Amino acid sequence: MTLLDRHLLRALVRGGTPVFLLFLGLFGFVALAEQLEDVGKGAFGTLDAVRVTGFELPRIALDLLPVTCLLGTVIGLGMLGNNAELTAMQAGGLSVLRLTRPLLLLLLTILAAALAAQQTIIPLFASEAAQLRSQSSTTAAPSGDDAFWTRSRSSLIRIGGVSYGTMPQNIEIYALDQDGRVAQLTQAATADVLAPGEWLLRNVRTTNFGTQGVERSTHTTLRWRSDIDPEQVTALLRADHALAPADLVRYIAHLDRNGLDAHRYRVLLWQQIGLAASLFGMGLLAIPFVFGAMRTTPLGSRVTLCALIGLCFHLTEQASLQMGLLHRLPPPVTGLAPDLLLLTTTLLLLRARR
Repeated sequence: MTLLDRHLLRALVRGGTPVFLLFLGLFGFVALAEQLEDVGKGAFGTLDAVRVTGFELPRIALDLLPVTCLLGTVIGLGMLGNNAELTAMQAGGLSVLRLTRPLLLLLLTILAAALAAQQTIIPLFASEAAQLRSQSSTTAAPSGDDAFWTRSRSSLIRIGGVSYGTMPQNIEIYALDQDGRVAQLTQAATADVLAPGEWLLRNVRTTNFGTQGVERSTHTTLRWRSDIDPEQVTALLRADHALAPADLVRYIAHLDRNGLDAHRYRVLLWQQIGLAASLFGMGLLAIPFVFGAMRTTPLGSRVTLCALIGLCFHLTEQASLQMGLLHRLPPPVTGLAPDLLLLTTTLLLLRARR
C-alpha cells in the first residue's frame, strides 16, 4: 500500500467514524427507550433493559453500515477536496478510478467484518438478549440444565433448547387438571412455531394419567394449541432479522422437507445476501458527489442530500420487504431489488463521470 493510499484511508476513516458513532448512539438510545417501556413487567428492570440494548447494538450497527459508508466517504473525501488535495492528486495524473482504490479496499474490509458479525456475533447476542428477557418474566424461569420453563393457564412447559434460533426442541408439556395434578404429559423432539398460539410438534409421545391407568401413544406430528403468552414466545425465539445465514439455509431446508411455508425466510436470506450490493452501492455513490459537478456545492449541503438518499434507501428496503411478504413476490426480487437498483444507478453515475 502506497503512502497515498494510506492517506486516503485515514481520511475515509476520519470521515466515517464520527458518523457511525453518532448514528449508533442515536439509534441505540431509541432502542433503549423501547426497552424501558417494558421495565416493571415481571422481573424486567432498568439494568436488564440496558443489557438487552447492548446486545442489540451489533445488529443496529449492521443496519447502519450502508448509509455510514455513503456519508463517511462524502465527508472524508469532501474535506480533502475542500483543501484542494484531490485537485492536486488529479493534476498529478491520478484518475478517479485510481483514487477510489483505497475506498474499495475499505469496503471489502467492512463487508468481511459484517459477514462475520452476521454469522456469529449478532445471532449470539440475540440469543443472550432473548434468554435475558425470558428469565425476567414472572411466568418463566431457567432450570439448572439451561432448559426453559414456563407456565400457561393450564400447562407447565419445559423447552430444552432452540435450534436455528426458531425451532424449540426437547419439549415437555404437562397438562394439569382442575386440581393441579398432571393429567397428560406430551413429549416432542422438536416443534415448528406456525403462530404464537399454534405449534406443530414432531416425533411426539403422549402419556395420559387416568383413573383406568396410564395410556401411551406416539405421533409423527401433532398440532398443539398453545396458550403461552405471545411475549413469552417472542422472548424465547430469536428475531427473524437476527438469524445467521447458515441457520436460515438449514431452517429453509427443514421447512421444505416438511411441506411448510418458507417464503418469509427465503426473503430474509436474499436480503442478507444483498448486503454486499448495498455496501458497495452506497460507498461508491459518494464518488459523484465528491468528484462530479456536486463538488461546487458546500460540503454541508452534500452531506444533507446524502443523508436523505440513505433514508430513502432504507425506507425503500423496508417497503420492498413488506410488499414482497404481503404479495408473495419472488424472494430474490424482494430481497435484492433495492440493492441491485442502487448498485446499478451508482455504476451508471460512475460511468458518466468517467
